[in-house]
Amino acid sequence: MSIVASTEDFRELARRRLPPFLFEYIDGGSYSETTLGRNLSDLREVQLRQRVLRDIGTLDPSTELFGRKMALPVALAPIGLAGMNARRGEVQA
Repeated sequence: MSIVASTEDFRELARRRLPPFLFEYIDGGSYSETTLGRNLSDLREVQLRQRVLRDIGTLDPSTELFGRKMALPVALAPIGLAGMNARRGEVQA
């Protein structure tokens, strides 16, 4: 099994494991894929700086979202055809 260390690794693993029609559906964008191209271009500009040996005792990831305090703001967008990606995919998501 390959070591998955980046989003490109995940993409390649998906390309090898999924039926071609399903991979193309998930990997592609709509129409001319203009927005997809711009999103990828913008994401390439994001650089993360690793910080190690830092005091994390006072970090607070909470935020207010839609007027409610959330301890850890995680949300899922609608996921089309999740059941085709993994058995019980909608439930797992």
